Order: sequence, then C-alpha cells, then structure tokens
Amino acid sequence: MNNAQVAIVGLFACCIAQAGTSPLVVHEWGTFTSFQDSAGRTIAGVNVDDEPVPWFVHRLGAAEPFGTANLPASWSQGAPRCHADVTMRLETPVLYFYPPADWAPVAFDVQASFVGGWLTEYYPAATAERAGFPAVLDSRARGSLRWKQVRLDPDSKFLLHDTTWRVWQAPRKVGASVVFVPDSKEAEKYLFYRGVGHMEAPLAIRTHPDGFDITLAGGDPRLTTLPRVWLIEVLPDARVRYQALAPSGNEIHAPAFGSAPPGMPSSLADLRREMTEALIAQGLYADEAAAMLETWRLSYFQSEGLRAFFLLPQPWTDARLPLSITIPAEVTRVMVGRVELVSAHQRAQLAKLQALPEGSIPAVPLYFQDRKVIDSGLATKGPLSRLYEKSGREVPESLRAYESLGRFRDALLAHEWQISADDEQRARLQRVMLAYSACESDLTPAKLTTER
Repeated sequence: MNNAQVAIVGLFACCIAQAGTSPLVVHEWGTFTSFQDSAGRTIAGVNVDDEPVPWFVHRLGAAEPFGTANLPASWSQGAPRCHADVTMRLETPVLYFYPPADWAPVAFDVQASFVGGWLTEYYPAATAERAGFPAVLDSRARGSLRWKQVRLDPDSKFLLHDTTWRVWQAPRKVGASVVFVPDSKEAEKYLFYRGVGHMEAPLAIRTHPDGFDITLAGGDPRLTTLPRVWLIEVLPDARVRYQALAPSGNEIHAPAFGSAPPGMPSSLADLRREMTEALIAQGLYADEAAAMLETWRLSYFQSEGLRAFFLLPQPWTDARLPLSITIPAEVTRVMVGRVELVSAHQRAQLAKLQALPEGSIPAVPLYFQDRKVIDSGLATKGPLSRLYEKSGREVPESLRAYESLGRFRDALLAHEWQISADDEQRARLQRVMLAYSACESDLTPAKLTTER
C-alpha cells in the first residue's frame, strides 16, 4: 500500500469514527492587551513586565524564559524585550475540549494562527511557523501553531506537570477533557498559547481632566458599535473602583474618577460579578469564566493603574486569530480586549523624575557598578530596589519613582522619550532608562557599550 492509499484509508476510518456523533464542543478564552497614552496613541514595546509561565512551556527559537529576578530580562513573552514593533500582547488563550456523550474517540489536528503577530509560547509542543521571528514584526506577519493528532484522553492525566504556578493551575479548574499530544507525549487540561502582535486596539481611549473619550478605531466591519466597557482604576492601597459603560454607537464620554475618599469601599466584588456574568452570557461555562478571572487576578484587579476592558465579538477574533479543527466542532471564543491607560499617578511620577537632581539618577546600572550583584540579582526575587537593599545600598529616590510607575513602565518611558520635543527631558528619560529600565530608547548595543 503506497502513501496515498494509506492517507485515503486513514481519512475513511476517521470519517467512520465520526459518523453518528455530535460535534465536539470547544471553548476558548484569552486577552488582547494594548497600551495607550492620554491622546489615545498606541505605546509600542509592550512585551515587558511579563507574567511568567512555567519552565516547561515551549518557546520559539532560543528564547529564554522570563524570570521574576530583578535584572532586566533579555526576552519577554517569548520575544526580544521592548520590541519596537510589538503593539499588542496576545495573552494566554486556552482551548478547552468537551466530547459529546456519543463521542467516538478520534485524533484530530488543531491550528491557530495570528494575523500580524507571532505565537511565541505554547504547550503542549506544536509545529510552529516563525513568520520572520524575531526580526521585523508587521501587519504581514502570520505566526501559526499546529497540534497534530490530538486525542482526548482522561487516562493521560498523570502526565500533567506538578506545578504550583497560579497562572497555570487556575485554568485547570474546569470540567474539560484532558488533551494528549502523542508526538511530544505531553498532556494538559487545555491547549495553551500566547504571543505578540503588530496591530491597533479596536478602541481608542483619550484621557483628560474631565474624563474619557472612547471611540471605535480602524473602521472594522466586524465591530460597528462600541461594546460594553469597564473603566477600572486600582488605587495604590489596592481598592478598586470602576465605571460600567453600556454598549452604544461609535463614541462615548465617561466622567473622570476624581479623588478617592479615604473611607471609600472597594468595588472589586461587584466588578468580578459583572464580568463573570458577561463572560457567561458570551458563551463560557461558569467554571471557565471563574478560571479566566482567577488566572488574570494580578494584572486585572491587583496591579495599580488605570485600564479598560471590553468583550470582543467572535468574528473580530476569528479574523485576527484564525482557528481550525479537522473534525466537526462547535467553537465558542470569548476574548477580552484590555487597554492599559496612563494614569494621573504615573504622570505625577514622571514629573517627579524630571524634577529630581541629576545626581539622584545613577550614570550606569547597579550591576555595571558592581558585577558581584549580578549573582545576587539572579537569586533575588522582586524589584530592583530589593537588590539595592540586599547589597547594602541606599535605594535612590529616582528608583522609587521609577518603580512606582507600575506595570509597563519601561514601555512608557521609551514612548515618552520618543514623543518629547524637549532635549533636556529626553536626556533625563534616557538616563533613567539606562540606569533602571529593560528598554533603552533607540540606543544600539554598540552605543550602550561605549556610553556605559
């Protein structure tokens, strides 16, 4: 029997196995994250300040895993840190599989592609299309992953890695089947992948003292009216307040949050309830919605800052993140759009950095001043200030201001450097980046070596 005959026989056997069965049920959730300044302009280089995933996750090329040590990471979210073409993060989509009662076990392939992006991290192992990785990333890029001969096999549960990582454990707490990939002999409760992209968010959000102006961006026919939007502020003391904006036309105005009174209670419980109900209404099961919000508890609800969330229609997701399965399947995809916004607190800290004496900002990073701290840094978890403390050094006031800029601070500093027309301001921002940041404005490695 030749190869063609084998393929035909295999296809015939597959079809017989599927005859008379109901479609496979597939559910997916994930987040498209971007960052915008007060004018609604996209801030690039957002693959910094990663939420790391376990060591066993596969990555493209020789990308090293991101750690939580306080030395700047060379790679983040599976791509070179602060990549100037990265304007969106595709964060932790997971695919769940539910066989019907009359399921006839059969192997199938799953392929996910990212139009205008790279799929840089995934588990179990898959065949990856690199699409120019890790050089130029633009709208023509199309990274893809293909999991071959996937099987639903509860008996493979023993292959699940024993890990305490919350971002990996939380998605497991659902009633989905165990997924087994024979090529790598790996199994999990889901197919996991994430990546980075070069695209604009579908919403532009302009912030000013009076509030927020939210408009549709890009003229996408798959998103013709504003979806429901949650504007969320996480205060420095971890209290949460929010505004829920009902679906409307193509623009809406929301009032500013104003000052927070000392006795104001946190609205986190109400926010989680609303978002859970919305995720279920979009098609997720209750345990899936709970797993999603628990997975993103830190970056959604506990990280200080200002952000907006909205649910994306499935046609929008399908156009940017095509998904194919080689057997009949009913697919529900619930993706959250997330736009990080520059807050008043961040503006105040940027102004503070500009006002500090020049000598308060080190000329070179601590690990260039004393190479011995590199070993200490690799063993010390937490922010750079902790490394100063461990090394017996006083933490510079400029470092405290830098760290108080919060998540994506490195991308914010590089963006401010790029848009500023003030040479003195640019020089100050460059000094801060050289001393503390993973991003280095537009300096080349050769220039950095010379100047440091």
